[in-house]
Amino acid sequence: MPYALYAWGNFIDEVGLDRDPGWLDPALLRGERDVVSDFLMIGDTETLRVDGPGTIFEVDGELVDGRDLVGRDLSSADWRVEQILVRTNGTREDALRIMAVVEEDGDYAIDDAPEGNPIGLGEVVTTWADQHGQWDLALVRLSVAG
Repeated sequence: MPYALYAWGNFIDEVGLDRDPGWLDPALLRGERDVVSDFLMIGDTETLRVDGPGTIFEVDGELVDGRDLVGRDLSSADWRVEQILVRTNGTREDALRIMAVVEEDGDYAIDDAPEGNPIGLGEVVTTWADQHGQWDLALVRLSVAG
């Protein structure tokens, strides 16, 4: 069963990274590269590697996967990143490895039995909330088709 690690929060909004033009680079949206900005990091961890095709954008009030933005003209659209899909190898272990590094640098509340699903897909098995309100993360078990 594949797993995904999503991240979102005030940090990217406050520093304007949610609207960085690098998000719309076709190579990122196709998954050919994974760095949007060297400033995109959680705490003092390495630059956050991004899975562009699976990152969720809000475009004119609609939630859209990055892969669906390839070739789309967004010059007159109101868009922003809603939830970043962190690049992993698709295993629970790799997502937890990334989170172990993140947790070393921050103070996170962990919920191993979340009641809600802030992502809207799959089954959220664990959430992390930065105690300073900058980042929220969710480990999601995807369906075989997801």
